[in-house]
Amino acid sequence: MEGGLAGARPTAGRVLSLPQAAAIWSGIAIVFAAQAVTSSITQGRPIAWQWDVVHELIYWAWWAVASAFVARQARRHWIEPGSGIGPWLVHLGTGILTAPVQVSLTYLTHGVGLVAVGFLSTDMLGPWLQARGRSVLLLSFTGFLYYWVILGVYYALAYRRLYLLQRAETAEASLAALRTQLQPHFLFNTLNSVGVLARENPAAAEGVLAKLSELLRRVLRQEPGHEIPLREELAILEGYVAIQRVRFEERLRVTLEVPVELRRALVPELVLQPLVENAIRYAVETRVEGGRIDVSARREGERLVLEVQDDGPGWPNQSHHENGAIGVANTRARLARLYGSAHEFQLGSSSTGGLLVTMSLPYRDAREAGP
Repeated sequence: MEGGLAGARPTAGRVLSLPQAAAIWSGIAIVFAAQAVTSSITQGRPIAWQWDVVHELIYWAWWAVASAFVARQARRHWIEPGSGIGPWLVHLGTGILTAPVQVSLTYLTHGVGLVAVGFLSTDMLGPWLQARGRSVLLLSFTGFLYYWVILGVYYALAYRRLYLLQRAETAEASLAALRTQLQPHFLFNTLNSVGVLARENPAAAEGVLAKLSELLRRVLRQEPGHEIPLREELAILEGYVAIQRVRFEERLRVTLEVPVELRRALVPELVLQPLVENAIRYAVETRVEGGRIDVSARREGERLVLEVQDDGPGWPNQSHHENGAIGVANTRARLARLYGSAHEFQLGSSSTGGLLVTMSLPYRDAREAGP
């Protein structure tokens, strides 16, 4: 528990930006002021602008200020499973004190404002405030409830933020694991090929090393994150395929069918390479005649559909695709962490009788996503 929910404390500082908080509290103040005005109208009373509007705005303005204090208390006395009764008692006492202070400050501000505009004389301010004592007591009960509402909303936002951070960290760790799988396995095979070529064709060996260097530069220089434009993903894939062609020559046939307008769509980094590597392993490497791999993309409404298919043994004969292929399993897990129920990942048979991997993701344009 200490590394889970308790981790929200250091990461859940400000859960809303100042503009967001100001907008929310302004909206609440306007709604309650409108309610008071409507109540006066429906009951046939003249609108008391001082109380129906001005007082409501002052009241909620002080709650906006108090909410920052409530959030601070929430962080200092964190409530979570196993935290015991201590934090609950602290918040109980804090709520009992906060409510009357907030109401008193509301009336004090209101009274000082009346004095400032000349609606109330200075010597009448004391009696005016004293006459509001009963209202302070009654409104403190409501204020006590508001304290707990604010506390609950803060925790809801804080835990949501923690969840998103943990999901992002998990997906980033998955990407890092995928990189470590790509590099040792792929490097081993590539360097093996370079070793053979160095004896038979030194110029070709130099070419492979140059391609390998460029590919690793592309993979390792990516900024930490989960999505990149599809054109960058295809560049990584093309570099990988170019190196594999040195090894398999004409036995490896790869086609890319991706419309130009879709190449700016955002996709998870390294989402295609492990699937193509898997297809090479089962549809090309194991067959004397080699095999064909087709990578395509299309847009269906607000969805981006990516497909990788081969002409190998096919599905369901290749049950190891589901259970033994690390690249497929990792890709499936990464998409689940990144998109949850907003994605689809399917394995099936291609039109050529081989394996077809289909991924359906939310369509997001790199230009619209911003920096």
